[in-house]
Amino acid sequence: MKIPFRKYHGCGNDFIIVQEEEIYPELLQDLIIQSCDRHTGIGADGFIVVRKEPLEMLYYNQDGSRAPMCGNGIRCFSQFCIDEGIIHKKEFVVKTLAGDKIIRVLDDQTFQVNMSKPEFDDVSLTGTSKRIWDEMYTIEDRHYRLHTLFQSTIHTVVFVDELNVEWMRKDGKIICEDPMFSLQTNVNFVQCIDPTHIQMQTYERGCGMTLACGTGACASVVCAYQLGKCKDTVEVLLPKGHLKIHIDTHGDVYMTGNAQCIAKGEYVYETN
Repeated sequence: MKIPFRKYHGCGNDFIIVQEEEIYPELLQDLIIQSCDRHTGIGADGFIVVRKEPLEMLYYNQDGSRAPMCGNGIRCFSQFCIDEGIIHKKEFVVKTLAGDKIIRVLDDQTFQVNMSKPEFDDVSLTGTSKRIWDEMYTIEDRHYRLHTLFQSTIHTVVFVDELNVEWMRKDGKIICEDPMFSLQTNVNFVQCIDPTHIQMQTYERGCGMTLACGTGACASVVCAYQLGKCKDTVEVLLPKGHLKIHIDTHGDVYMTGNAQCIAKGEYVYETN
């Protein structure tokens, strides 16, 4: 079976994107796992299905599990829709499991996405039994303070003095899979550079360490702003790019960044 696809990345966070009519729903999970494999498939952090009527982004982690939303993914989704002639407007709405998202195509061809307001207190959204804010957490000799919120999906933000991929991968997995998170959590390690710049990397549930996470960037800036560590407009520095995050006077969070197509072709899918 040959399935037309495009592959995109946003700040290094990469996705396989297909149109809904090109796939069989009963084979979807197996297709995702096979195609996202970096050794025997195309390789990607996530898999996106485009539903046209109405326009909707169906987002899946590389292990086949569904996620409410993806910040880098929605920009790649938007660029795909433009490249495929599905969208011709400078402003449009995309449905997601985290609600409708308004997308604006700016003059420099970047995308601005209204990521909505964060939710701190609704534990049903984060899959926890209590509000986790400034919660102490220790792994071996490393001490963290966890700040958990729902920013289009569940996120836990951890402020650190420096980013170290080796222990972030290990500790990120431990925090992500801790039983206090019944739905697991995305773990963002954040280093504040100055009031308008942060660096971060994310251990994503269903994926592991990624080069970037759009919703995680939003959650991280929200937490830093709440704690007085940054201003309301921040540039998030990532290994393969940067994102601009802005919190307006109403508390809505806006993410601005680009998306790039890096491959187009047919994936040869073999059913087991």
